[in-house]
Amino acid sequence: MATLFLVGGCSDEPEAKRPSPSGSTASSGQPTRTPVTPPPSLDLPKDAQFLVAETTGNKDQELPEFTPQEGAYTLYAACEGKGKVSIVDRDSTNPHPVTCGGVPTVGVIYEDKKPQHLTIQVTGGTPTWKIAVISGNHQP
Repeated sequence: MATLFLVGGCSDEPEAKRPSPSGSTASSGQPTRTPVTPPPSLDLPKDAQFLVAETTGNKDQELPEFTPQEGAYTLYAACEGKGKVSIVDRDSTNPHPVTCGGVPTVGVIYEDKKPQHLTIQVTGGTPTWKIAVISGNHQP
């Protein structure tokens, strides 16, 4: 089934038609460029237990609730582009900044086995961010 999906995805691309000749003319006058560089790889540990799967975005977003089972969890985050990205516990007002520009941010949070509610906040631009939350202490 996955193979059929991939084949279907590939066969749809060549069949896609341009919206209009004026759209092609406008794009040929300007260089085609990806608007934002994707964030770098998070270099996640192999066989890690994900509490929040790797997620990417470019605006504020609430992460799914999770409960750490090992007394700690590790955040892996990265961002690229102009602006600032922070991770905020929704029960707190203390934002934790994510370093943009090619250097992933890794942090271990020691917490009781209680539900966690994190939000990604973006200010001053539209940087692209990537985050994953792993169960336990995985200091690099």
